[in-house]
Amino acid sequence: MQTIPISEALRRLAALFLREGFSLYAVGGMVRNPLLNYPVSDTDICSAMEPERLMALCARENIRQIPKGISYGTLELHVGGESFEHTTFRADTYGVGGAHRPEAVAFSKTPEEDAFRRDFTVNALYYDISADRLIDPAGGLRDLENRVIRATSADPGDILRDDGLRILRMVRFAGELGFSVEENTFRAATENAEGLRDISPERVRGELDKILLCDVRYRTWAYDPLNDAAANGSPVLKALLSLESLGALKVILPELSSMRGVEQKTSHHRYDVLDHSFHACACAPAALGLRLAGLLHDTGKPESVRLQGNMHGHEARSERISREILTRLRYPNAVTDEVCALVKHHMYDLNGDAREFKLRLRFVSMGKENAQKLIRLREADVHGSGVLSGPIKTAEKWKTILERMDKENVPWSENALDCTGKDIMAWLGLAPSPRVGSIKKRLFEHCVRYPKDNKKEILKKLAGGMNHI
Repeated sequence: MQTIPISEALRRLAALFLREGFSLYAVGGMVRNPLLNYPVSDTDICSAMEPERLMALCARENIRQIPKGISYGTLELHVGGESFEHTTFRADTYGVGGAHRPEAVAFSKTPEEDAFRRDFTVNALYYDISADRLIDPAGGLRDLENRVIRATSADPGDILRDDGLRILRMVRFAGELGFSVEENTFRAATENAEGLRDISPERVRGELDKILLCDVRYRTWAYDPLNDAAANGSPVLKALLSLESLGALKVILPELSSMRGVEQKTSHHRYDVLDHSFHACACAPAALGLRLAGLLHDTGKPESVRLQGNMHGHEARSERISREILTRLRYPNAVTDEVCALVKHHMYDLNGDAREFKLRLRFVSMGKENAQKLIRLREADVHGSGVLSGPIKTAEKWKTILERMDKENVPWSENALDCTGKDIMAWLGLAPSPRVGSIKKRLFEHCVRYPKDNKKEILKKLAGGMNHI
């Protein structure tokens, strides 16, 4: 058996527990990931020591403690510059529905009792730190070997019925670890997907974010996002298809479910609107805003078809629907604005007809970073269509223009001009007025086109000419 790495700080903490008559265990990802040769990111520990006694121990030993849910037996401990989340062994009782929090908790004495309140067998592996001994009450080692996500309970419905969030966690773990989901566990998730309605938007959002980035958590997949053939094997694509097939998508993102069966022109698309959106998301670079934009960019197509019989102008509807979705899921305003801007502009210059000057103005209005993201979205949109058509050339054209703008030191804002509003007023004898702002804007647009003119003496001459227009 592979050794589980345990820090000296954690071993010292385990020694304190042992002195009190308790074994301290690493659990979950601290045990699972080393067995898979994946890096450890979670620092969950557990024991039979109840919270009050642990708090007293921490006070005596000058260990910083942060209550994270005392009624559930959880304390965050800070030892030797490291933090660990300790939870007392327990059994949980849930009420009707899929609400995340148990209604009652009963503390227990052994990892064998604790294991079966956990969600999946691969998360119910325990490592006795002082004894250097691995304990596997639920058969997690077997499932690690077979690369399977399986519920800890004999009836998977018992686990997935109690807490609807576990359905999203199931999909996420399968994507992150590169595992499949055991048949009975998947069936139970399908039967209990409605329980997700009881989960808070924030928790749904948190799991959705991790699902959309599951391919880069441990790099379980040969990463080639712009290869649509490779995207067919993408954990992100598989996870999205799983969300649909088990019925979770229609609960958490009903707007996307309406995209199923909306057909597109075969000259530009191999897939219907929903599959295309899944593929575009999987083809986008692993950045949350881009993945969300890839997933949501065509949400307005079903409504456009229903109301006008075609998809023209769907980007405006897609922007509105995207904002509704992101607001409902309580995304930060910055993420919402970024995604909606990308969705709004994703059809711009589709045929590559826009003149370079117009493109330069569009790019500076968006900002360099967002302009680069728009290019990435255009690439993902085309590659995710399964048909490499004309629009891919516009992405190459845009890249070339952006590179040229960088080389030419194009000003990306009016503040980058080699003059101020006060300079313009002094040159032209103007008092503060909207006219000053208008001239500065025209100088900026001129320098976006002709960056070499961004010199004070040239700007002064140009401003003089503009004052008479």
